[in-house]
Amino acid sequence: MCFKVRTGVMNRLGCSMEKLAAEILWLGQKLAACGCAEEVVWKLAEASNLGWPALSAEPRLQGSLLKVSVFFFKQARDMDDKDETAEESNREEHRQTKLKMLTSWLPLLCVASNGTDIPVLSSGERAELERILEETIETLEPEKEQEQVLSLWLHHFTCSVSSDWPNLHASYTRWCNASRKLFLLQ
Repeated sequence: MCFKVRTGVMNRLGCSMEKLAAEILWLGQKLAACGCAEEVVWKLAEASNLGWPALSAEPRLQGSLLKVSVFFFKQARDMDDKDETAEESNREEHRQTKLKMLTSWLPLLCVASNGTDIPVLSSGERAELERILEETIETLEPEKEQEQVLSLWLHHFTCSVSSDWPNLHASYTRWCNASRKLFLLQ
């Protein structure tokens, strides 16, 4: 399963890219059903060359890719639920995978949540994904990784005039408070 896409290809291919996004989602669902979700999540995390160019894609394609990323964020959460007894090196690998997923796909989540005709996600799906994102951010190292992800979120969240989602203000506030405490202790 390979997610290599050159910058600029998305705008030229249009509908075929929507089909590709649907096929990625279908393939991911089939692989997850076969117990290969961890490999699929890792591949999507490595696909930063797909997440960032999606920001300039057409809204329909962004909506399709949003559905793909939502599915994979859910799989990443489930991956940790299954591996509570995992070794420390495995946990570190999972944390790095989640960091890559967040930095690659969080900007798209901020701009692609509104569909062209109807919302891409229901309010229940949005709330669930916000919880997943907050849980995922909590697993990152507070000093560097959480700062990196939350500053990226804040930038794209405030720049997106058409969306007020995902609202990670609670995570941002927790991180700010924890950072202040660390600063005061030094």
